[in-house]
Amino acid sequence: MSVSLLELSNGRVSLEFDEADIPTVALAIRTLFGEATQKRFPTAAEVRFGGANFAFQNEWKDPCLVSETPLGNQCLQAVCAWIHRETEEC
Repeated sequence: MSVSLLELSNGRVSLEFDEADIPTVALAIRTLFGEATQKRFPTAAEVRFGGANFAFQNEWKDPCLVSETPLGNQCLQAVCAWIHRETEEC
């Protein structure tokens, strides 16, 4: 399992993980915020949970969730912290 937060130059946060970690990330989101909604596009998806929107990308089998707001940053930090507590990652 490889889950990490990457701070972006625009002040946003990206939750980076492996494809094998998708079920764990989804479980963390459901546990903390309830079911996420998503709108799919050809190369990405817009995901909403915790009152915030995120871009989900999975290029070259390297998925990530990117926050669009400061609230989204906090949500991704909470997801990473939950995964760390549950799996000793992040």
